[in-house]
Amino acid sequence: MKRLFGIVVAMLYGGSAFALVWSTGMYDGFARDPWLSAASLVVCITAAVSLAYISTLLMVFLTGRSPEPGDPEAFDWHLLVPCRDEESVIAATVSAARSSFPGAHLWIIDDASDDGTASVVRRLMEFDDRIHLISRVRPDARLGKGEALNDAYRTVSARIGDDPEMRRRTVIGVLDADGYLSDNALAAIAGPDAFGDSRVGAVQIEVWMKNRNDMRPLPGRGRIANAFGRYLVRMQDVEFRTTNSAMQLFRVQTGSVGMGGNGQFTRLDALDAVAERFGAPWGRKLSEDYELGLHILELGYRNHYTRAAHVSQEALPYGRRLLTQRTRWAQGIMECASILPALRRSRTVRPLGLLEVNFFMSQPLLMMLNLILLPILIVTAVVRGQFGTFDVGTTASLVAALLAYLILPYAVWGPIYRHIARDERRVRTGVLVGLGMLIYVYATYLYYPRAIGRMLTGRNAWAKTKRNADDVVPVPTAVSDRLLTVPLVDPVVLEDLAGELDQRNDLALEFVAAFAVMWPTRLARISAAIDAEDTVAGRDAAESIRVSATMVGAGRLSLVGSEMTDLVRAGDFEYARRRLQLLSDIGTETVDEFRTNYLAALKGID
Repeated sequence: MKRLFGIVVAMLYGGSAFALVWSTGMYDGFARDPWLSAASLVVCITAAVSLAYISTLLMVFLTGRSPEPGDPEAFDWHLLVPCRDEESVIAATVSAARSSFPGAHLWIIDDASDDGTASVVRRLMEFDDRIHLISRVRPDARLGKGEALNDAYRTVSARIGDDPEMRRRTVIGVLDADGYLSDNALAAIAGPDAFGDSRVGAVQIEVWMKNRNDMRPLPGRGRIANAFGRYLVRMQDVEFRTTNSAMQLFRVQTGSVGMGGNGQFTRLDALDAVAERFGAPWGRKLSEDYELGLHILELGYRNHYTRAAHVSQEALPYGRRLLTQRTRWAQGIMECASILPALRRSRTVRPLGLLEVNFFMSQPLLMMLNLILLPILIVTAVVRGQFGTFDVGTTASLVAALLAYLILPYAVWGPIYRHIARDERRVRTGVLVGLGMLIYVYATYLYYPRAIGRMLTGRNAWAKTKRNADDVVPVPTAVSDRLLTVPLVDPVVLEDLAGELDQRNDLALEFVAAFAVMWPTRLARISAAIDAEDTVAGRDAAESIRVSATMVGAGRLSLVGSEMTDLVRAGDFEYARRRLQLLSDIGTETVDEFRTNYLAALKGID
């Protein structure tokens, strides 16, 4: 009953917009011109459908329930991370995944990187046998993300073996090279609504922006540039956690959930079925993730989406890069239209789901039609005097209509975001976020025309989006004489540690290995806290570094960690930012010292 009521309200809302626009008299003179009549009808219908769709998403989002978690031990987890020139971010991603999910295997796919991505991974592999490296070499590399994932699928598939039950309970996750899973991710997607249901072949989790609180997303740039960068980053977080999430929750109801490129999880036997039918799980479309989801639906599996867990990724603070990224996504979605005939013939998706998929894929074309037709209709109506005269009442009605149909459907997400993000700032912050979202949403008119233009001209090659960290030039920091007198690693502390563990070198090795693997995560946490100028989080992160370093005898790192604690407590974030490079260098040197001079001894190797 609640769902039916929501649908009726959404239809009435969209229909009222149609009726209001038609009643303005703008179209009265078009009856004599069939082309203008058809154009006006198209604009009215698309506007009404879009408003009905948006209001439906809003009601679905607000009436969602909290799902039950499941037992992650019931599944065998393998996380794939495709990489190409990801030296700046991959260590923290590997560290976060292995620290949060010690039972999962992590497969890093190095797609012929020109930087030190593979070297970073190999150094971590020496401390953790569940970290694996798949190295791709030209000319068989750099053929797209889908081909890299297919290579990893074959490798993992061979490792799992042919046991059908084992393949059914093996889940393959895909993370971006900068992706951090929430600690409850595996439990959430093991729940009864997700992989706890044997009919579910794939699950997508919510996406957050991990740099959403960064006060200076563009280091070295001025205030205006950083303000614009903060706006873009925040809007991407709002977008993914509200409208995009609402769309996926609606798809749960229609049976048409789509897969995203980050935070997608699929049963191995579902990937097997896709590979058997189509030759490989992932295709060569620009949105190979959405393509995979459609193929899984076509084969009769269900896709599921949950907000109970999330994956955090890096938002883009650069307008040009964001435009390029979204143009690529739009083009990739439109490429997937070729799958629709087979999806309809399969009869595995119910009619409402097919309608949703068709509407989603047609949005770029519908927006282009509006972009072309609406100005023509308005100019024609003005020239012909079809608006009539404006009095106070007419003007007030027009303003009310603008608020109700052009502003409210998008601005309302600002206060909702403030609530779900547990933002304790003033209510007006939510209103400002909503108005910012309004501008951000209408910017889609910039990248849809570009996507259509590229498709019409046959262009589908794209350069990889650069990471934000790639633009940061490390600033050398002086090492004080006092710091140089402190050893990187004190062997006496390690001996004492082994003694406390009953001379168990294996336990001491686990302790040191855990410290080494966890180091990039600790560095990422304090960097994020300092970027956000968060005193509490920064103090906790610095203390975590100091305490853990002290326990393993990393004296120099412990001393710098103590210094960072003092800087954060004093609120001197500017100087703390400058000291981050020193902290990073000493942490890396400490881990290298463990690897070079202590790892073999702890393993009992002469």
